[in-house]
Amino acid sequence: MYNKSTGELIGYVRLDDVTNELMKLRTSISHSKGDIPVAQNLLVTMVRGITSNLRYPFAAYATKTLTANTLYNVLWECIEYIEIVAGLKVLYICCDGAVQNRKFFSVHADGTEFVYKTTNHYAAEDRDIYFVSDPPHLLKTARNCFSNSFAHTDCRHLWYHGNISWAHVEKLFEEKCCKSVYSLCPKLTRQHVSFSKMRVNLAAQVLSLTVANALEHCYGPSVQATVGFIRMMDKWFDVLNVKNLYEGKHKRNENLKPFTDLNDPRLCWLEDDFLKYLDDWKKAVDERPGNFTKKQKQEMMLSRQTLAGLRMSCQSVPEIVRIVLAAGAPFVLTSHINQDPLEQLFGHCRYKGGSNNNPSVAEACHAMPLIT
Repeated sequence: MYNKSTGELIGYVRLDDVTNELMKLRTSISHSKGDIPVAQNLLVTMVRGITSNLRYPFAAYATKTLTANTLYNVLWECIEYIEIVAGLKVLYICCDGAVQNRKFFSVHADGTEFVYKTTNHYAAEDRDIYFVSDPPHLLKTARNCFSNSFAHTDCRHLWYHGNISWAHVEKLFEEKCCKSVYSLCPKLTRQHVSFSKMRVNLAAQVLSLTVANALEHCYGPSVQATVGFIRMMDKWFDVLNVKNLYEGKHKRNENLKPFTDLNDPRLCWLEDDFLKYLDDWKKAVDERPGNFTKKQKQEMMLSRQTLAGLRMSCQSVPEIVRIVLAAGAPFVLTSHINQDPLEQLFGHCRYKGGSNNNPSVAEACHAMPLIT
């Protein structure tokens, strides 16, 4: 599209200056006929406050295919501007589990396989930047692994001293929700059981304490592994999804209360109990009697990407909360450490386009200031 205000053609791939020069060099070497490819996606970096309601789309880049090296240049350029020009302190980077994002994290590894933080080179003092894998996305991927365990595609056979099976949830719904006058799980519907991949609220309602209690009440020890898994995921998401000051009190749920203490036991639960649960699960699978191949043992656990994201968030979020509280904040809401506002931004951009669900770069960039 032609921008009559600036005289520019908008819609071609445009990243930071270094990446643009590398693209030109790559094009000249390959003798490609096209100069600059037409963009198909929009990469947006958003600044979000942990103790404030700040949520601002800081920069937008038109892209086609994105590599971890390109993402490295883009994000560190944004961090430089935020730290030095805007004077804000960057404490964490949150994104979903896309391949490029995971590779971007691994680029910062200092010889170790697992990395959850790196040194902030633009900070005036000695300060780290923490990596966070978006908790709502992790909940969905965990639910997706669970839903394919002994059901649907049957590509996973989760086991931890017993089968962790989606068939248990289906049986509960068919016997105690559909045919019964009084449902043990009022929120559990056909939509939950038929498996909708993209809905976070459906994943949270399936992996909830209500479903775990109903399974235990109806089927007893035969579903103990499934009940244990659901309870762990329910508490994990509650701890990482504290939204306001009063939800925990109204729902009588200690896990949903705001963080006000550096020694909050929930932080220790993330670092110790939850990570120990994952370690014990892996140990149980490795020591399980029988002739199982490496692939079969991998199918007995959550996906490798999901496990890496869970471990990353369980180490990053507690340290972030302690840093913010130690700096003088009266409380911390962990729902501020996710990318929900960015998801909402893209939804609003599509909504502004009416029936057009795929706005152009110019339309999206025009809509963003109106939304914020």
